[in-house]
Amino acid sequence: MAINATSIRNIINLKDGSSEGDPVELSNEAIESAISRSETFVSDLAARSGSSGAVVELAKLNYAAYLAYQSYADRIVEELPGSFDQVGVFQPIGNPIAKQVMAKLESLKKTSDEVLDQIRNTPLNAGESETPMPEDIESYPETFKLSNLDDPW
Repeated sequence: MAINATSIRNIINLKDGSSEGDPVELSNEAIESAISRSETFVSDLAARSGSSGAVVELAKLNYAAYLAYQSYADRIVEELPGSFDQVGVFQPIGNPIAKQVMAKLESLKKTSDEVLDQIRNTPLNAGESETPMPEDIESYPETFKLSNLDDPW
């Protein structure tokens, strides 16, 4: 699954300005920065975990969406799409969608934290039921094998 600005916009439901009259609610640069930070953080966390690749990718996506929406929430000034006419009266282009920014930010954080906690709590060797035997066991010198020690303890 490729994480890109479009996939993040779809999660947080922010317009990219591609339709006439739609404002750019969050720049691609801000979203790319969130993706980059998410990739770095989650990859480092996953390196110390036994989580599956699918869970790691989901964590990257959720965390990037949270970080991007956090950037949006920090800069929001409720700019309504529209323009001023010749007399100076503001003419809105459409009815803006009211957003509960803080509630949505908390929800994105909770969703992200759930997957990050799963990665944190998955032991590194979670997929292995026992310690595997080394493939080159036959080539070990006899003096290093425990079965040849007089008193191993």
